[in-house]
Amino acid sequence: MRSSVATSPSGFIRLASRKFRGTVEMALERDGLRGVLALGGVGALLLFFDVGARVLASNDEARFAVLARDILRHGTWLLPRLGDTPYLNKPPLVAWLIALVSWPAGGVTQSTAIWPSLAAALGIALVTWWIGRRLWDQAVGLTAGFVVLTMHGVFTQARTAMPDIVLCLAMTGAMAVFVGSDFGARPRLMLLCHLFLALGFLAKGPAALLGLVVIAVHGLVAREGPWWRRLAPLQGAGIIVLVVAPWWLIAMSSRGSGFVHDTVVTDWLQWFEPFARLNPRALLTPFEQTLAIVLPWSPLLLIAVVAAVRARHRMPAGAVAFLLAWLGVVFAVVALSSQQRMRYYLPLCPAAALLVAVWYHHLLTRRHAVVGWAAAAAVAIGLVTWQVRDDARHNAATDLRTIGVASAQGDLPLYTLGVPNLVAAFYFDRPVLALDAEPMAQARLAPGYFIVEEHALARWPAGCAVDRLGDGAANGRRFLVLRLAPPGCRPPTGGVPSAG
Repeated sequence: MRSSVATSPSGFIRLASRKFRGTVEMALERDGLRGVLALGGVGALLLFFDVGARVLASNDEARFAVLARDILRHGTWLLPRLGDTPYLNKPPLVAWLIALVSWPAGGVTQSTAIWPSLAAALGIALVTWWIGRRLWDQAVGLTAGFVVLTMHGVFTQARTAMPDIVLCLAMTGAMAVFVGSDFGARPRLMLLCHLFLALGFLAKGPAALLGLVVIAVHGLVAREGPWWRRLAPLQGAGIIVLVVAPWWLIAMSSRGSGFVHDTVVTDWLQWFEPFARLNPRALLTPFEQTLAIVLPWSPLLLIAVVAAVRARHRMPAGAVAFLLAWLGVVFAVVALSSQQRMRYYLPLCPAAALLVAVWYHHLLTRRHAVVGWAAAAAVAIGLVTWQVRDDARHNAATDLRTIGVASAQGDLPLYTLGVPNLVAAFYFDRPVLALDAEPMAQARLAPGYFIVEEHALARWPAGCAVDRLGDGAANGRRFLVLRLAPPGCRPPTGGVPSAG
């Protein structure tokens, strides 16, 4: 009986969880409690001081909030919908989290939508602290936790309702378990690592599997036994399949071949097209994105990487190779992808923060505590000041009051042309259909309210008289609010809308 439990997947997970929990408790019992409480307190102040102040101004920012609202209202936990269509491009973990934290409030709001991201950012700082303390000491851990918390990418993505910050936490947790398992020397504990990566998959798809590449590359570089054994491939694959398969099967049953083509092939696999952009600008973009996401620590990161490589023989066995593999794998794979957005580089931030902290405490010949504390205070004050101003600037670029007047009447459907439809759907709590600009000139338009970007007015069909109710802006895009009365119209040619 004991043998069968130990070899079952659930038994492995329980055993791995106990060992990992024991390791964490031992660290806290010795001298880590005060440090982690201080880091958590500073992190909470820096992250939560402006909760709910920032408008969700783009479709990317509003999408999971709209999905969470559908979950709470219609119970669509496995297949949350945008309008009447199940959303399958990304798994629903972030929508679940938003729905759970919004449940006590009675609905999804601008504030509750970002609570999972804020908590994930704080979790990244604490897990980074644990890795630094485990590999080096308490000072390195605390410095690394503060550095990653104040990196531009983590600090700003914590204020969005997008899945990237949750993915980063899942990958960081997986890397912490890899460290806790003595870099894969304890295979049973590695099952918990795979569980974290499976949760990352549920947050944003196969990007989470970059963690497996980091482990494999570390094994090749460190040359500490066969690298494939450290992956625990069979048991690990079983854990990932068990966690991901239920959603996958339900998505397949919902869309069939459409799910494979639209989600797996188009949205997941075509995202990674090596050498799809061979030009000088494309070669520079990954470096620009990486340096931007780790601001204001970018100059120190370059110095820290060089110093770590030179002093690798004086560092704990495998530690520098691990951090460089983590940093290098995420950078290289995302750099080769066809889509370049700064937030895609987010999972490299903890590794970058650890390298900076190691350089400061162990490789910098002369270090002055006063200078370090002054730099930390300056960064914290600077970030808070910048964030307050950026919130104001960001919110000023969105003015939806005119849409609210039209939407409140509820007598006609709401459409957008060139304006984020999910933003309108979230704030006015009603379905909003996005129109395609290409066939507009020949389209038969149904009666409704139309939110039309100024640059898209040339696509408006000629002969469709409308009432202009006002104007506004969404994420910096100026628009007009037009009302097309029944019975609608079907014009022969295109042109600028005429006033009704």
